[in-house]
Amino acid sequence: MRGLAIALLVALTTGCPREKASEPTGPVRDATPKEVIAATRGAIEQWRQAYEVRSMDALSKLYAHDLDVVVVTDGLTLIGWSSVEGLLNDRLARAKDIHIRLKEIQVRAVSAGAAFAVATMSREVGDGVTTVTENGTLTLVFRKDATGWLIVGEHYSYKRPG
Repeated sequence: MRGLAIALLVALTTGCPREKASEPTGPVRDATPKEVIAATRGAIEQWRQAYEVRSMDALSKLYAHDLDVVVVTDGLTLIGWSSVEGLLNDRLARAKDIHIRLKEIQVRAVSAGAAFAVATMSREVGDGVTTVTENGTLTLVFRKDATGWLIVGEHYSYKRPG
């Protein structure tokens, strides 16, 4: 499963060459089951709320706790729960206020037990004195297990100015 998460992250972050991309010739049908979309969107909303209330316990329940989890942030790749947990703890400790707005959420199933979501994200992080606003694209990769849909990949790309 780790290979799937990494392959999805690579494909989503690097894209496909234009010359190899094919345009659909007929109507495109979304093959992602509605229950996968609903469950994944629910996990995304829990993720957003966990950040806003700055709850490490709530965030922790949303991520895989093994070597499958990969987070790419600010040009740094973190692999494995212990690395990701450290990042999340640090983010929450530095922020007094976090506000996240997600728009244009798209969910696609890759298999019966894997899906990814892409959304436009605006995140405001304040330390009590200064607030920094980031705008860009969030990509989350999910794996289904007995407890629900867990994040195994996360990547955030900032929007280029201009």
